[in-house]
Amino acid sequence: MSSPLHAAIARFFAEEAIGPSHLLVAVSGGIDSTALLLALAEFRDSGFTISAAHVNHQLRGAESESDEAFVRRLCNDAGIPLRVADGTLDPERVRHRGIEAAAREVRFARLQQLRAAAGADWIVTAHQQNDQAETVLMRLASGGGLGALRAIRRKRDDCILRPMLDVGRETIEAFLADRGIVAHSDRSNADLRFARNRVRHEILPSLLNVNPGAIASLAGIARDAEALWRVVDDRLDIIERESVTYGDDEARLDPGALPEDLWLRGRLILRIFWHLDPDARNVSSEDLLRLAGGLASIRRISVTKHIELAREGQVFVFRPRSAAASAAEAAYELAIAPGASVWIPAFEATLTLGRAAAGAPIVTADPNRQLFQIPRGMEPRFSVRNRRSGDRIPPLGLGGEKKLTDLLIDRKIDAVVRDRIPLLLCCDEIVWVAGVAVSERFKVTDPAGESFEAILERARDSDHTGRIDIQR
Repeated sequence: MSSPLHAAIARFFAEEAIGPSHLLVAVSGGIDSTALLLALAEFRDSGFTISAAHVNHQLRGAESESDEAFVRRLCNDAGIPLRVADGTLDPERVRHRGIEAAAREVRFARLQQLRAAAGADWIVTAHQQNDQAETVLMRLASGGGLGALRAIRRKRDDCILRPMLDVGRETIEAFLADRGIVAHSDRSNADLRFARNRVRHEILPSLLNVNPGAIASLAGIARDAEALWRVVDDRLDIIERESVTYGDDEARLDPGALPEDLWLRGRLILRIFWHLDPDARNVSSEDLLRLAGGLASIRRISVTKHIELAREGQVFVFRPRSAAASAAEAAYELAIAPGASVWIPAFEATLTLGRAAAGAPIVTADPNRQLFQIPRGMEPRFSVRNRRSGDRIPPLGLGGEKKLTDLLIDRKIDAVVRDRIPLLLCCDEIVWVAGVAVSERFKVTDPAGESFEAILERARDSDHTGRIDIQR
């Protein structure tokens, strides 16, 4: 029975040059995957072999079992062989990655195992136009560039096809209604604790009322630039071979082979992120450019939620952070010189160090600006890091040393901030706890002497003013 959905899938096969082959359809029991399975079943007359796969994450108890039973009945009625895999999630992985990312990782790993067992050529998933629009919006919100706007790809190198990306929800629902099929619904899709669901239910409906396909079409525009991307990717392939050495759980970057162009550097760094953490999504184009331009100052730093970067001699080493990584393991340390700025990803802020202008006021009303002097004879060798065990500081005006931990608690600094707050050091001695306190040793005693000023600015803040209220 021909239908608009069948026609859209046929057009996809023609455009992607997918001939008769064995397709393993990922079926959850929801509306989209149910329609996809039944539509593809109609392609058996064209020489395609169709089988199905269901991954049961067992997250919703009886509802998960009901979904599996529905998929079994659906496949039995359609005469389609089904393979089912246990997709139970590792609690530690959920804690480390979040439930959505952990489930996605397990699901695709199981689907690849089922594809191999079935001898299928492709895994086919039911992502449709609304899913594409949601992904584009989320990528835009994260600061992604043109590459990110490619969003969900129609055809992937790991044998995954998405033939319904140009198909709207109305077409899919009409297809099932014509056949009298009522699919299952997953209540978690309405849970507004998940960012994607907030986009789906609170943002996207208003946009779709204006132009249903406009948002998703941005991904198509980005795909139209594939010829340009292929040139860039070919260049990056060469750079990657010359400058990056991958081990079992790390990547070593030789800065001597890096391109001068910061954009290309950023793309190379993103490739390393994706190699170590294929699900990495929390890095914006702005962050990549900052990191690419500031490599020379880095000693050790957490560059994403799951990856840290350390300098070992002249080589930069990227490593995944372990699932049990504590705040102490998320240590960062960066060199900074007068007249320079460093971006601090862990705190999402920029610290700028400069020489103070003559006559500059010793005290300002802004806690994120600090004037100081280094003791006579001390070398002006500065660095920025987060706190370490045993850190102490003689806070200005308190008449003695104090454990940094005690100082932060006394100043009512939130626990989640204490391990990330930047410390400015001179010759490994704490000068300034940003926004909190300056050391008595570095107070300005001679306004005519050589003074420095440190300024901390948040790049992205809730009120977009750039001001950081550490003690809120």
